[in-house]
Amino acid sequence: MTFAIDELQMPESLDAPGGAEFTEYATVRNAIEADTLGTDLLVMGVPELLAEYRSNPHRVRRHFVVRESCAVIGRALVTTRPHTPETGAHLMVDVLPQHRRRGVGRALLDRAEGAAREAGAPVLKVAVTHSVRPGGERVEPPTGFGDLSADDDGARFLLRHGFALEQVTRISLLDVRGLPERLTSLRDAAAAVAGDGYRLVTWTGATPDRWVADLAALRTRMSTDAPMAGMVMTEDVWDAGRVREHDERITSSGRDLVTAAVEHVASGTLAGFSEIVVASGDPVAVQEDTLVLRDHRGRRLGMLLKAATAELLATSVPGVEMIVTWNAEENRPMLDVNEAMGFRPIGSEGGWQKRV
Repeated sequence: MTFAIDELQMPESLDAPGGAEFTEYATVRNAIEADTLGTDLLVMGVPELLAEYRSNPHRVRRHFVVRESCAVIGRALVTTRPHTPETGAHLMVDVLPQHRRRGVGRALLDRAEGAAREAGAPVLKVAVTHSVRPGGERVEPPTGFGDLSADDDGARFLLRHGFALEQVTRISLLDVRGLPERLTSLRDAAAAVAGDGYRLVTWTGATPDRWVADLAALRTRMSTDAPMAGMVMTEDVWDAGRVREHDERITSSGRDLVTAAVEHVASGTLAGFSEIVVASGDPVAVQEDTLVLRDHRGRRLGMLLKAATAELLATSVPGVEMIVTWNAEENRPMLDVNEAMGFRPIGSEGGWQKRV
């Protein structure tokens, strides 16, 4: 084996020392993602990846690269959370298809697991995109919802190295071209069910001061209320500063934030929200978190939020053609909303776990 593994030092900017190395790292990430899904829909711009791959006060990220003949052929990412160390470390190991089955992935995983253990992680987690291959032997999570091909490269690699599949997430795509009228109709129908007890509020860009504290509370609840199957998770607390850091990280990297929320009129607090992120000039937007608090479910607020956010995106961000979203296969209420809006499945993501 002639390859070498080095830790990548994150540059301050793409023009700073290390910027060219990070660009190569990001290019490899995108090439592997596109190969797995058979489409470049989930390719991210290098400035976006730089913003997301940096460490911040709430997550520490270490990056490793494998080089052969001076070229990057694989990469690993280790993410730990200093405020919730009991939830463990998130790992990502990627190797270009033409360099697999040579021990590169094994070497990268050893390095990543070692870094996670150094940080004291009690559990290792992987969330990875898998190819769609119907038929053949399947791998199923304990939830009983969804499955993956046992012949998928990622599934074979993770099973061989002691990881267990805990959850399958559906990746879905919505073509929003020509949909504003349909989205308006879905929004209005959902609002009629919700009634006068709720008020829809929307904004683009950073969260208005009026709603920062409420959004922090909602994001905290995402860590406990979203379906997590058997993945180890504890409450991940957000405050106003963390909301503002999140918004600044998104907007400063050339991306737009589009948000809808519902106010519970009687209490004057937010009962739910939905957020979409899109890079400037990118035809594909990413549906981020959507949450309705448990006490307010059953009133079509999920449909109200998602239809309103997609409608606002279609009318306020020119050039957007599609929205991609991720939902746990056991989250039937949200999948029902997606299917009613016209989302179609394009792939799967596996949630894998190994206890140290």
